[in-house]
Parts: sequence; C-alpha cells; structure tokens
Amino acid sequence: MSLRDLKKSTPLSSDGVSAADIDSFIEGAHTYAYGIQRKACTTEDGGKTKNATFSLTAQSHHELMTISKRTGVCKSRLLRILIHDQYYSDDQWLYNQAIK
Repeated sequence: MSLRDLKKSTPLSSDGVSAADIDSFIEGAHTYAYGIQRKACTTEDGGKTKNATFSLTAQSHHELMTISKRTGVCKSRLLRILIHDQYYSDDQWLYNQAIK
C-alpha cells in the first residue's frame, strides 16, 4: 500500500481535520521520503490557489525538477510563471512546438 492510497475521495467527518491537511501531510511524506527539501511557495498576488491535476511525462517532470533546483523557485510557481508568460505571448510560437 502506498501513501497515495491513504487519500480519501469522500468528505471527512467533522472532527476538525480537512482534506487539504491530509493531502498536505501525504505530500510532505513523499518529499521527506525522496529527500527533497520542501519550501513554502506563495502566490504573487497573495490569493488562494486552485489545485489542478495533470500528468507530466517523466522527462518533463525531470526538467521541471531540474529548473526548480537550479533556480530555487518551487515547481508550482514555475508553472504559473510559464502560463502567465504564454498567456501574454504570441500563440504562433506554441503552435510550432512539437511537444508530446
């Protein structure tokens, strides 16, 4: 059984523990197990964030992790920066990319 199996998909009982706390705990356990130092990452506008679920190829995940380690910027913030940059750029460049 892995730590991901401990995540609940149904709402928790009203014992004062939220699903976000459990997800945060599990994610912290993963980072600890892999020896990754977890840094607090805040949004630029100080607002709330929206969780998103998506898949990365092993190469993309490795590249994102490498950029994060090299720059000291957490992965979620890097993605927000790249999204923001692409939002305000010319889409023609994106159409010409052969990303799988």
